[in-house]
Amino acid sequence: MRPGAEGGPVPSPAAAGARSLRDRAPRANICTMTAHTADPAPPPHSLAYLFPITFFSGTILISLGPVLDPIIRDLGIPLSQGGLLAAGYAAGRVLALLLLNLVLGRVPLKWLVVGAAFLQAAGLGIAGLFVHSLGPLVGALVVVGAAATIPLFIPVIWIGSYAKHAAKRAMLLILTFFSLGVVVAPLAIGAALALGAGWRWVFLAEAAFALLISAVVAVLPLADVPGRENLRWAHVREAVAFAPGLLALMLFAMFLYIGAEHILNIWLAEFQVEAFGAGQGTAAVALSVFFAGIMAGRFLSVPVARRMAASTLLAISSGLMAVFILLTALVPVFAVSEVGVFLTGLGAAAAYPMLTSYMYRFPEKFSGLVFSIITLVVIVSGAVFAYAAGPAAQALGMRAAMALAAVPALGVAIVAFFLPKESAG
Repeated sequence: MRPGAEGGPVPSPAAAGARSLRDRAPRANICTMTAHTADPAPPPHSLAYLFPITFFSGTILISLGPVLDPIIRDLGIPLSQGGLLAAGYAAGRVLALLLLNLVLGRVPLKWLVVGAAFLQAAGLGIAGLFVHSLGPLVGALVVVGAAATIPLFIPVIWIGSYAKHAAKRAMLLILTFFSLGVVVAPLAIGAALALGAGWRWVFLAEAAFALLISAVVAVLPLADVPGRENLRWAHVREAVAFAPGLLALMLFAMFLYIGAEHILNIWLAEFQVEAFGAGQGTAAVALSVFFAGIMAGRFLSVPVARRMAASTLLAISSGLMAVFILLTALVPVFAVSEVGVFLTGLGAAAAYPMLTSYMYRFPEKFSGLVFSIITLVVIVSGAVFAYAAGPAAQALGMRAAMALAAVPALGVAIVAFFLPKESAG
């Protein structure tokens, strides 16, 4: 989810020649920051209107992992097929990404959020009330995944257009609220499971939350971004041709990093149950511990990033992630494994920001499109690795499946040596 389900700021040009390229740019698509004016108008309303949208995105995008074990046990799903739930969720996210770029370019942002939240409530409600087998549940999660993806993009789009002079501060605030949702949701779900609530009640509570967000956003003055239009494939070809080698390395490294992270996002709670016999409520909290480590690590990485090349920090971060994944997976003591979970998040913290920082090397007109391509890779990677962990757990055991997440993390460290060495910002 994470992030698997994470977002990032859309950057400004990195090269002196970007101006001439921007002058020839087509108009922006749904995920491109528009309004390329020298003196953009003041924001039409407070940034705070985006906070509930972003918090909402974080809570939903992380919620499958904590309820995976209850769903598997309730529906009698084989462990090897548990990853199909994440794959269905990811298929919905890919569908949403395509719709956002190819079809929904002219729909106002406000009504995109309202409609997506309402659709999400419908998918969660149907799953919680009527679904009793794997196939229909995967179908419901396709709907939920699609609906959950749309609100994730809206704050990035809005900030890129209306908060250009304070983009770093605005994006920091937005990512803080997203991270808050990611940390709070597993705690709340874990508490509910510990009190005896089933996964259906969790889904129904999330459906009610989605309806609340839909109603709140409907009455907020969320301004649209002018100039958006649907993507044309010529845009994609032009962006890829600008720096094909760099883009390929970025996407490959991101594919590996998100794969390692998503195994944890989806399977960490199940690992706690299988390896240590932890209760479902306690196991769900492990995700909060993981993302608390990521939040702490990002705060600690800020001063380091000012002095160290992005590629170097990326190699260190992903290497530490690999080491601490092995600690988490292989130690026999539950408390030590929990410490390993936190350290894994701490070690992984800089990887995603450093990879996305290379977006600054692309001209401004491509930044949103590159963000969309990265997001597509993130979703596909999450689905592939989350699904693959199921058969690995069935064949090798849950500890071995979790330890295998160290392999793509180590792969990121290797790829980092081929990325440009100077700081990417």
